[in-house]
Amino acid sequence: MTRFTRILIAHCLLALALQAARKPMITVPAMSMSKAGGNVEAVHMLNGDVISGKFVKIDPEKGLIWEAANIKPALQIDPAGIDRVTFKWQSPAKASQSRILLNSGNELTGQLEFVDADKVVINSWYAGRLEFKRTAIKAIIPASVSNGRVTFSGPTASAGWVFGTAKNAGGQKGIPVPQGFFQGALPKKNVLGGKFQLKANSLESTGSGAMAGRKVEFPAKAMIEFDVDWSTPGRNSSYFSLNVNLFTDNLKSPHNGSSYALKLSQTGANLSHQRKQNGDVMAERVGPNARVNLTGIGSRARFSLRANKKTRSFILSINGVQVANWKDKQPFAGKGDGLLFTSRSPYPVKISNIRISEWNGNLPVRYENTLGLNKQDSVRLSNNDTITGSVIGFRDNQVNIKTSFAEVNIPLTRVSIIQFAQGNVQATKRPLKDMVNAKLRGHGSLDFKLKSWQDGKLKVESPDFGAATFDGSIVESITFNPHKKRISGSNSTLSKKEQKKLLRNKEKGNIVPLPQRVPRLDK
Repeated sequence: MTRFTRILIAHCLLALALQAARKPMITVPAMSMSKAGGNVEAVHMLNGDVISGKFVKIDPEKGLIWEAANIKPALQIDPAGIDRVTFKWQSPAKASQSRILLNSGNELTGQLEFVDADKVVINSWYAGRLEFKRTAIKAIIPASVSNGRVTFSGPTASAGWVFGTAKNAGGQKGIPVPQGFFQGALPKKNVLGGKFQLKANSLESTGSGAMAGRKVEFPAKAMIEFDVDWSTPGRNSSYFSLNVNLFTDNLKSPHNGSSYALKLSQTGANLSHQRKQNGDVMAERVGPNARVNLTGIGSRARFSLRANKKTRSFILSINGVQVANWKDKQPFAGKGDGLLFTSRSPYPVKISNIRISEWNGNLPVRYENTLGLNKQDSVRLSNNDTITGSVIGFRDNQVNIKTSFAEVNIPLTRVSIIQFAQGNVQATKRPLKDMVNAKLRGHGSLDFKLKSWQDGKLKVESPDFGAATFDGSIVESITFNPHKKRISGSNSTLSKKEQKKLLRNKEKGNIVPLPQRVPRLDK
């Protein structure tokens, strides 16, 4: 064996050892709107046809009334042939809501209002007061992530925003491509000069270097949240690379200000502090990189960063899953009140639903463990202590639980999860043949009988809460006929030419038949 061969083997073994020592990638769940299409309003038929256009109403006798471009009068579509309908509108920004997990597998949001031995009542902005049998509730996750005031919510207008182009957003050698991406989808060269534009309450970039920033109020304990959409029409895959400067004193450059720089992509996230020293800006990484796998969740994610100025700690969550907990050992670096987004990708990226609010300091709740069966009620506190017994009431924002030693009143602000006793309760098989499934904006989904939908109001009937009227803006998509087979994955079999033709027809509002191929059928 030659010396060169020994050195080569040693290097390979060292590389394998380093790879094995790296923390595994964190996988996060997809946002519900990634499957629904989010920004596209269309009817998806069971046979694969797609009809883009505008929703009018759902009539109990005439079915779905739908306006399609270049087709007059409006179409009447039999719901028996519909897979799902997706909606384009955005629901209004609302205060943080508690999450209600049902034994049926459904989930919705609202404010806890009343609890006794028989029922649980929540109050929601989209349906008013909803009353549930207590046996229908699995768990309640209080709105503890942000109990304070909202200091910014948008974007809704260009006023206050500073737009520009960063000269070196992608670096001198262009933008690094995330490992494992389809190289054929990448542009031949990295072209700087992109800009952000405000469209439909979203900041949309036109290329690498696009910048958009504004002054905001960052509370001492702040929750910074926003959605990122990196979908690219006509492509099977795309990627994003986004720089977010927080607490910055320079809205004209992502590199020349005293701030914290959060760098995001599909394969990772990292945080650096940037400090001015003798006229120069020195950057240093805060903690390790977060290795994240976003490549299998569609093209949309919600990022939440909790920041504590006093402790210089930062907690990053993606789609509700904590992926990083960083602490800066140096003095707080941010010297301003600026928030700056910079796209480092030549592909378009959309930033929406930006929200900055006061954070109460509690860590993100991990709710995966609420799926087990409990013989007693339990209340898990924000410090992870758990009290078991019987929840007998809720009043003045306090949970009253009767334990083996005493009755205890616990402020809701100290509660991370309320889980009700399950006993022999079994999840009901849903949905039934005469029910639909609605994906709700923000969090959750519901199965119900859809009686009618017109003038922005849905009349529904649910085995969980009875009859109710919903504000239509809460609905992201509705899936019909859950018991029927549908074509799955057909779009992925199309050639690039067929995909472009399909996209053009969708934009024109035409009914789009898929090419004759042998589909894979899923239930």
